[in-house]
Amino acid sequence: MAEGGGSWGARSGSSALSVASGCLCRVGPGNQRSRTTSSPARTWQLPRALLVLALLVTATLVAAPGRAVAAPSLPAGFVVRDLPSGQDGLLTDFAFAPDGSWYTTGKNGRVAWVSPDGRARTLAELSVVTVQDLGLTGLAVPADHATSRRIFTARTLLVDGRWTMRLSSWAVTGAPEPTGLADERVIWDLESHADVHTMSSLVPDPDGSLWVTIGDAADFRYVDERALGALDIDDGRGKVLHVLPDGRGVPSNPFYDPADPSSWRSRVYASGFRSPFRMSLDPATGAPVLGDVGWNTWEEINLVRPGANYGWPCWEGATRTPGYADLPGCDGVVQTPPLHTYEHGPAGTSVTGGIVYTGAAYPERYHGAYFFGDYASQRVYTMRYDAQGQVVRPPEPTGFGVENGLPVKFAAAPNGDVVYADIGSSVLKRLAYLPGNRAPMAEATLVSDPATGTVTFDGSASADLDGQPITHAWEFGDGTSATGPRVVHTYPPGDRTYTARLTVTDPLGATGTTELTVQPANGTPVISLTAPPADRRFAVGETVTAGATATDREDGALPVTWSVRLVHCSGGYCHDHPGESATGPSFSRPFDDHGDQTRLQIVASAVDSAGVRVQQAFEAAPRLRTLAVDPSTPSAVTVNGVARASVPVTVGATVSLTAPTVAVDGVATFERWSDGAPRARTLTMPDQDVVLRAEYLTPIDRRYATDPQVRTVLGAPAGAEAGDQELRYRPHAGGRMYWSPAAGVHEVHGAIVGTYLGEGGHLRHGEPLTDESTAPDGVGRYNHFAGGSSVYWTPATGAHQVGGDIRSRWAAMGWERSVHGYPRSSERSTPNGRGRYNDFQDGGIYWLPGLGARSVHGSIYQTWARSGWEGGRLGFPVTDETGTPDGVGRFNHFEGGSVYWTPRTGAHGVEGAIRDRWAGLGWERSWLGYPTSDEYSVPGGRRSDFEGGSLVWDASTGQVTELRR
Repeated sequence: MAEGGGSWGARSGSSALSVASGCLCRVGPGNQRSRTTSSPARTWQLPRALLVLALLVTATLVAAPGRAVAAPSLPAGFVVRDLPSGQDGLLTDFAFAPDGSWYTTGKNGRVAWVSPDGRARTLAELSVVTVQDLGLTGLAVPADHATSRRIFTARTLLVDGRWTMRLSSWAVTGAPEPTGLADERVIWDLESHADVHTMSSLVPDPDGSLWVTIGDAADFRYVDERALGALDIDDGRGKVLHVLPDGRGVPSNPFYDPADPSSWRSRVYASGFRSPFRMSLDPATGAPVLGDVGWNTWEEINLVRPGANYGWPCWEGATRTPGYADLPGCDGVVQTPPLHTYEHGPAGTSVTGGIVYTGAAYPERYHGAYFFGDYASQRVYTMRYDAQGQVVRPPEPTGFGVENGLPVKFAAAPNGDVVYADIGSSVLKRLAYLPGNRAPMAEATLVSDPATGTVTFDGSASADLDGQPITHAWEFGDGTSATGPRVVHTYPPGDRTYTARLTVTDPLGATGTTELTVQPANGTPVISLTAPPADRRFAVGETVTAGATATDREDGALPVTWSVRLVHCSGGYCHDHPGESATGPSFSRPFDDHGDQTRLQIVASAVDSAGVRVQQAFEAAPRLRTLAVDPSTPSAVTVNGVARASVPVTVGATVSLTAPTVAVDGVATFERWSDGAPRARTLTMPDQDVVLRAEYLTPIDRRYATDPQVRTVLGAPAGAEAGDQELRYRPHAGGRMYWSPAAGVHEVHGAIVGTYLGEGGHLRHGEPLTDESTAPDGVGRYNHFAGGSSVYWTPATGAHQVGGDIRSRWAAMGWERSVHGYPRSSERSTPNGRGRYNDFQDGGIYWLPGLGARSVHGSIYQTWARSGWEGGRLGFPVTDETGTPDGVGRFNHFEGGSVYWTPRTGAHGVEGAIRDRWAGLGWERSWLGYPTSDEYSVPGGRRSDFEGGSLVWDASTGQVTELRR
């Protein structure tokens, strides 16, 4: 359930156990017994960041790097009261019975019962596998427990050599108090693919049904495609299930199949969870509320809706999951948004779902508040949400309570108080509200020297929740006393046992006490450890071996107990994963892989008959090699779900790498890994550094690589590809290649690319829409461009650009097959600056703002040219060449006149008042017919000749005279 892997475990140094010089002393309010050693010893501590094999002579493990230990804190008026659990290590779950007693479970398989007055009894030691998350993880007391006398358990065990998640129902034996378990009824077995994300929450519904959460059972160390099973409603993994006591689905479930009520789809209530760790039912709506432990970035609180998909592994928090999101199985997957998320960091990395407070003793602020926790940060939080599933009060930024244990389960006491299981101290923590001054907490340790009977007492860890100064008073049990946080006392010779008491008092007179059992003359056991060499480093799967013997002056040879704690640090935050324990003179187990910066802390310990525990420990560190990723184009390649260019990896570890489909530039797409593996791939790290190259190709690269004709035409690249997500290009020896999302990839070469670039290239004309192509007439070649331009080339004309309205007019006329033929110039501004034009093999097309583009060609064009083009008296054409109404001739109108043509008369211009009179008479259908001359000067005016006569304009009068032949 911890971040990354999700394993059960207490962060090192965070339990309510304290050590001084080889003495492990149980401390805290109400403690009745302590364990002592009888000689001072040197305390060793591991360097915080050094991954080496080291020998420890200490009774605690080192606090994880990157974590500052804060003083315990709670809001004013709140106190924590310890309740016994009946577990001596790794408390995992608990549930209250109707009579006020409670049942508990331990990771190692123990089921215990605790009476309302605090007497604990072991009911059973169940067979379990305790690797990583696995073990006895879930417990439920059904609503009918008073009459049925049954409970439910969730555990992982070996079945036919496979890790198997088993849901069972048990009969509680004994009356009136429980004494054991019998009559196991296996409700289901489900294989776990990995050593994490198992079945955890069992929640009894008041109607007699049962809610169950199961993680994805996929490996957390790399991108494991088996996690996609969380989306499959025919797979029980990664789900919230709602079932009857015999395992059949509840008929109201969203995917219930009446023909197969025991199928997984019939049991499924909601899907898409990674590690749904601890669930409760909202007291107002009955809706499930759970915490889902994240992978690399986000923790979630989810208000669960029937049939909803919460998105894992494609989504983490409210974002797509790097590494998984690019898998085909995540295509199109959407999520139901979480109720609340928080990012990995000081707030924590391992959420524990909680409960809504329904009691009346807490202040009004907390009525209806949702209490939850984070195992890794040792915090309890509260928040409020409304009936619509909207957060109305977010969690406290620094927590409701800090450093009050490692919460792994929340439940309500019979009086409504919030109670949570602290896996670190294996006790239950009850949050009580006692307004006013709170009594201080007394905590103490001692170290004794049997040779002199001298005992050093230390009460400096005692504290006052209200932050007031406290005094320390000691009673040594031999009739003497002393004051002060640290005191030294010498006992009389002999083997007598004493009970020492520490009382701490605040300024208002409130007190707290703790008692320590002292055996001044008891000898300290001696443990000898044979560990691997200090410079030995391990690959995954290599066997870590050690041996140890323990002897005691009073008891002789003692059994040695071995315990393993896996420490995993990632992103500056560390957490622990307590593993299996065993007894014997030797230790042997394979080195684990838990991702980045994993190391094993292995402890050999022994306890004498007086309860004195000593230990020696060593650390097995990984043999690291560097895995580097070298994408050909910058790309956020993920290694185990985190984007990074290089990472130290343990030899033999399985690593997942996912190259994004599209590189950071938004254009280049994945082509291949240098070793030929698929885009989403795994790697077993060899005993050497590895550099993997991810080849990305842009569309230009891809076209060039796959089109031999393009390679022949363009030759070798002559520069780097440039551009952005909207347009890219690359120069080559013989031309250029361009790409845009709309146009795709096209080449431009030869004379056409020279003209294209000379006319402004893509900045003016856009990218090419075609490769260089042969014109339909088979003579010329061309490229079209996105800006509405083209460049046409023939051997006779060279390459010229045509664009805009001029190009449109030419295209409407038939392109190069029109009367104009091919362009002889690129588009240019007219000499007078008023318009623009292209010359063609025959004529030209001229454009003027407000008029558009007009075609002039043939004899009319030549006549217009003689008159001075657009700079002459005629000005710009205002029509294309058009057939006359009589069907004989053709004409263009211009700003200052017209040019008319017939086969018999040729082309002649008619201007001004003469043109107006001719028009008034009926143009070419008048008695004048067609013009036979251009307008020319005569004494006193100007004249135009026509087939039927002439028109003469008098400059002095402005009159036009008609002359018939």
